[in-house]
Amino acid sequence: MTTGNLGPLMEPHPPESYSDSEEETVSLAAGQEFSTDVQLTFCVMRRSCGLQDSALQEGVRTRLRIVESSGQEIAELFKDLSARLVSVHIERDCFSITFKTVEEIWKFSTYLALGHVARCLENFLFDQSFWLNEALVDDVEISVTLNQEHLATVYLGLLLQEGTFFAKALCPITNPDDDDLCIKKNDLVMVKNVGQDSFWEGMLLSSGRHDLVPVSAMQPLPYPFYQWFLKTYPGSAGSPSPGKCLFDHAIGKGTCVAVVDNNSKGTDELNFNKGEQLEIVGFLLSGLEWFVGRCVSSGKTGFVRTIHVKPESFKPLDTHLVFLSEEEKALLTMLDPSSEQCYDTLLNNLAKTDINTVYRLDKLVKSEFPDLKNKSQLEEMSLDGFTESSVLERYETVPTEHSPEQTDSKSQCSNKDITCLTFSSEDTFKEMDELEEDPKFFVDLNTWDTEDSEFFEPILTFLNEDHYVSHYQSLYDISFSFLNSTFYGFSEEGELVQYLENAREWAKKSRMNWALRRICFLLGRLCAKKVKFSQARVYFEESLGVTGCGFADTFLLTALYINLAAIYLKQNMKEKLEVILEKANSLFLCLPQHLFSSFNEFEVLQVVLRKGIMTSDMHLEARTCFLVMTLFLKLGRTEGALPFVERLQFLSLSISAQTTVSPVDLNWMLSTLYYDKYLPHMSLGSLRLASDQRRSLHATLQKVDRFIQNAIRLNAQWAGDNSPLPAQITIYLKQALAIASQSGDIQAQRDLCLSLVNVYQHYRVFDGAVEYAERAIETGRQINEEEAFKASLLLAWLLICNEQVEKASDILASLLKSLDETDSSTQRGVVHNLLAICLRKENRIKEAAGNLYWALKKSQETGNKRNQALTLANFGYLALSIRAYFLAEGYLLKSLQLFSELLDSSTDADHVQACLLLGQCYIETKRTEDGRLCYETALLIAMSARNLHSQLHAAKYLSCFYEKVLPRLGQCIIYYEHCVALSRQLKDKRLEGELLETLSKLYSSLKTEKACRKSLDYTKQSLRIFIDLGKKDKEAESWLQAGRIYYMIRENELVEMYLQAAIETAQRMNDSQFVMRMYEEAGDVFYKGNGHREAAIAFYRDGAVPLSRSTGDADSELRLINKLTELETNLKHYDDALQYATLAVRLSVSTGDQLKERIAFHRLASVHYSLQQYEMAENYYLKALSLSPLQCVKEARYFVKVYYRLGDLTLHKLEDALDASGYFNLALAAALEELENKEALYIIYIKLAEIHASHVPDEKLHSFFMSNAQALRKEPAPDTDTFC
Repeated sequence: MTTGNLGPLMEPHPPESYSDSEEETVSLAAGQEFSTDVQLTFCVMRRSCGLQDSALQEGVRTRLRIVESSGQEIAELFKDLSARLVSVHIERDCFSITFKTVEEIWKFSTYLALGHVARCLENFLFDQSFWLNEALVDDVEISVTLNQEHLATVYLGLLLQEGTFFAKALCPITNPDDDDLCIKKNDLVMVKNVGQDSFWEGMLLSSGRHDLVPVSAMQPLPYPFYQWFLKTYPGSAGSPSPGKCLFDHAIGKGTCVAVVDNNSKGTDELNFNKGEQLEIVGFLLSGLEWFVGRCVSSGKTGFVRTIHVKPESFKPLDTHLVFLSEEEKALLTMLDPSSEQCYDTLLNNLAKTDINTVYRLDKLVKSEFPDLKNKSQLEEMSLDGFTESSVLERYETVPTEHSPEQTDSKSQCSNKDITCLTFSSEDTFKEMDELEEDPKFFVDLNTWDTEDSEFFEPILTFLNEDHYVSHYQSLYDISFSFLNSTFYGFSEEGELVQYLENAREWAKKSRMNWALRRICFLLGRLCAKKVKFSQARVYFEESLGVTGCGFADTFLLTALYINLAAIYLKQNMKEKLEVILEKANSLFLCLPQHLFSSFNEFEVLQVVLRKGIMTSDMHLEARTCFLVMTLFLKLGRTEGALPFVERLQFLSLSISAQTTVSPVDLNWMLSTLYYDKYLPHMSLGSLRLASDQRRSLHATLQKVDRFIQNAIRLNAQWAGDNSPLPAQITIYLKQALAIASQSGDIQAQRDLCLSLVNVYQHYRVFDGAVEYAERAIETGRQINEEEAFKASLLLAWLLICNEQVEKASDILASLLKSLDETDSSTQRGVVHNLLAICLRKENRIKEAAGNLYWALKKSQETGNKRNQALTLANFGYLALSIRAYFLAEGYLLKSLQLFSELLDSSTDADHVQACLLLGQCYIETKRTEDGRLCYETALLIAMSARNLHSQLHAAKYLSCFYEKVLPRLGQCIIYYEHCVALSRQLKDKRLEGELLETLSKLYSSLKTEKACRKSLDYTKQSLRIFIDLGKKDKEAESWLQAGRIYYMIRENELVEMYLQAAIETAQRMNDSQFVMRMYEEAGDVFYKGNGHREAAIAFYRDGAVPLSRSTGDADSELRLINKLTELETNLKHYDDALQYATLAVRLSVSTGDQLKERIAFHRLASVHYSLQQYEMAENYYLKALSLSPLQCVKEARYFVKVYYRLGDLTLHKLEDALDASGYFNLALAAALEELENKEALYIIYIKLAEIHASHVPDEKLHSFFMSNAQALRKEPAPDTDTFC
């Protein structure tokens, strides 16, 4: 398994493959098949203890469930990561990904090794609240792992699938039939799968010869980068060096001792005797044949063969990660493709607040919706500050003495009209003599045929210095700046060439060797520029052949060797190339601060990189990648530079993993390059990894700007006029604040604190907002009192929002006192308004009204209609809070009139809230139509302003209005559906699920099949959301609701399945009370229905009742037993009913509640009656009656029914007419307590008349009861069963 530092994908022997018939497969050479799917596992870890954080891991799973439902966002993330997402296995915490090409696996493995995959997942999976918790951000990371062996198998399979790839020889290979084809160990071979098990077709890169090579002797190059490079830039690789180097380390500096005598007559080679001490100039790379040395005794400098010396005072650098000089390391941090972009408005926009000029509106309710944030139109955040970069003046800091930007910090953004220049190594030379101007020479076209040398004396003298001077820098640079800076007066380059030709002849005549050498070099450059390589070669060779010590001007010598080697490579001149190439390599790689003169130099770098691949020399490869990267970036070829930047970062990490030295950080550069390629996830991931080496405020604000640009690309909603920023921006703002604090930049500290306050305030993390507001006050005091006052106002408002009213009042009181000696009406009005809100919350109504009066007066003095409208709205809310509805209506109407006159769109949210306040006022005074009109007006205003939060607020009020105030189910449903649409636009899954749940209940209450189907659809949508959110209680209730709806539409085969799913979900919560409730409600579906009522018994008996007993909930157990009694009775299972009824009586007695006892005894009596046990029934009916003596009219009807039942029972079942007469008389007495029940009286009179006519004859009583019955007989008597 692998995590961050991914090693080579291929080991010396290919890993075994395996097959999985259910997944997509790739065939190997032997016909084996294996799965191309790779499992990428993630885990949220704590850095401090190295353990998994279970709570955050579950939060990440929840986020994944949400995004998986749409699938697009997560697929886009892996597309940026160059992988194809197959599936997401949330419970197993892994992604299944696959690759189709070697390029895809190359890029993904690089991103994984560089840490970008983990950082991208962090940015994607952690919610906004995580980024606001500084302790969590510092301590938590996502760790990703995968099976490296399987990834290697996929890599090999894709290589074979693509046909042609590159490998390295594991051992020497000879062909008896072809003496010329001799492959040495480590030789690079391009191989092709020809379908044979044991052989591949191979082409040796050093010679181009083809033959079959044994598979067992070939190792596919382990890094996909190598495959890409060798395929993209084909060419000869040469063979491993035959000599044995005496140095054990890859790179170093210091001194060495000659082990042989050297009296070579080669150009610019150093002669020395055995035992002489030689100083290494620059670096010594043991992978190169030559290095540049200086003889200590003679002081001469020249080329030295590496095998001719041994180390003496040699300082190895490979263990210290020094494959770059200090100047080159500084260059890495400054060689930024985006450094021309600077900033002047970004921080101002982030820090803006109108707290000191605009009043605040008291909150209508403690809303669940985000704060409706307004900004004045003049102070709205300009998106130009986020999408286009401008100049930052104020926020430059003087870098520390260790800062890599020390050389150009003043020039970066000194004036917003000056374009910042990309740093390059040429700046080093410019610093030598900044004030002197380079001399210029007029190309006189009339001197071509002159015989007078004085015309060329100035240019020859200028070029004849025997050492390098700063003025020569323009002659050597890659931009050909000498065409404009050194020469003038020619219309085309051909004229300059002719001029230089003449000067060349005079240099020869005058024996000015250095002038001749430089003129030939310039002529060669001009010819190479025109792609006249043969002519250029002649000039370069002539220049190199001029006598003189070439190392006196190292830059010229380096340019000559490398340009000449590049031309030999292009023209395939192998014999000449062998002499010069290795020396060119030593000049190229061993001497720091190389000055590029031509893109053709890339030809030489390609050869060196192939050599590094062949010899597995990471330091040689790293220096080469650095030079290639620098060349591409200087030419503006950012896309071409990206693979080499990635490779250099990978090599730096790999080398540092073997040491304790921190790697070179290229993440800022990578973030810029990814941004240019429109890979926002990758750009943000690199930005997270970027260290603080670029320790300047300007550099850190570049991070802030880059973060905003990428965030907008990922989510367009961050680009809105009043849109908040992602909480993750606080990381970079805090970095900037730390740097500003160290440098003592008070203004920047204040602005950064206010920026952080704005972010924390939006996400309602008031503790964090208060902390930075207090810091803003401290820094504001050091600027001026005005800034401190503004920050104090902001702090007071935050305390009000956080319900810390007492503290806010104290701050506002002191601010009001500080204004006594000023004439600032606006500020005084702002303080009075906020103080009024505090006092209203403390229920100090009179004082609040007084402060609102002064706030209104101050706003009228300044003519600020917006503040007047806000004050009047606050007056209305104050009056509404004490139920002074008439006053509230007046103030609110005036407020709305002023709002309607304002054209500033930033007031729309306040306008909406004032409308809602007036609507509430009307509803509380029973003016429902006026209230409805206000709510609908609020919604229209919010819709016209395209303010989603305000729309949601107003629509929620309207839906509640039609649900509770003026019940109209259709209208209520319409507005709830609009709320759902808005919640989807806001991507608030929690709110969407709750609204869908409400809609489901509303539709099901219509009880039509069509409405039930709609209800079922909404229930399933909410169910999916609650599953994604991990809300087990809501999920269980949604399963239950779905089962209830299936019961209503009579799809009985699905009912129990959904009810069982609800119970199983509840059981996973380990909450016995909740599980019991789910069992009971599942049973209620059948109990309260019309069909299959017997199905309820199992839910009650087997689930709910045992749980009620285990939790000791006697009331719930009694309720459930009563339901079971009724069910068994209705199903005519009287024996079972009797057991439950008896148990219910025992339970009711233990509760001590007489009402519950009466119900239990009544049910027990009814069961005995059903069992024809009439004496027992009579006994328990009487017991039930004894438990509730007749004390009020409401209980009279119960007594009437029971006594009537007793009379009927004794008359017909026990045949005791006398007792029956007594019971009917008691029923009559109870009925007389409820005189309005004429029907009951009529029936009882008839029964008593019947008894005295037939069973207990009494003519007088019979006549009495019959006459009373006839007097009541205005309507036909109802059936007596209705009273039993």
